[in-house]
Amino acid sequence: LLSVGKLAERGLNVEFQRSSCVIWGNASAIALGKKIGKAYMLDCDQEEARFVEYAGADSQWELWHARMGHPNKDALAKTQRATNGIPDVGQAFPTLCGGCMKGKRTVEAFPKRSKTKTSRVLELVHTDVMGLMKSTSKGGAKYILTFVDDFSRYVVAYFLKKKCEVASKLKEFMRFYEKQWDERLMCLRSDNGTEFVNKDVTRICT
Repeated sequence: LLSVGKLAERGLNVEFQRSSCVIWGNASAIALGKKIGKAYMLDCDQEEARFVEYAGADSQWELWHARMGHPNKDALAKTQRATNGIPDVGQAFPTLCGGCMKGKRTVEAFPKRSKTKTSRVLELVHTDVMGLMKSTSKGGAKYILTFVDDFSRYVVAYFLKKKCEVASKLKEFMRFYEKQWDERLMCLRSDNGTEFVNKDVTRICT
């Protein structure tokens, strides 16, 4: 998150256009960005952009706000009055805090319904493992592996003693239902747990 005001204090100019923006310094462009939704995103690596923020503390309020764990203005003022050692940070309106914006921003919720639309069986199958169960079955199973066909909503469940049995049960599921429905499994969707992301499952799916 970049503050235009802080960039201006550093002698930089920001030019906004309908779908892009440019940061100028010494008559040359030093950064480019494009508009995504209602925000302008800099053109740089995702990992690098995640940690881009203005870290300078140019006031006593900003300094003690950071030291005390980013409380709001009123909470910091009450702490100053109730303790010794914290100077009077004043009542000036605080500047934009990059740490607060990054830590308190909301995350977009997952959609309640998938936007993927299938047109036949086995085009997309959802799978997951439930367990470790509190009670063991008579056969010694402690986990339940489920397969849900997205198109028909047909559900198949297997009881497992160990998670490492997932690959063999996936192979059994594919062999039986591909033959019964005369279709090939095209996409398997999981939560990317290690029971699904491994060499055995990859070998079966390729």
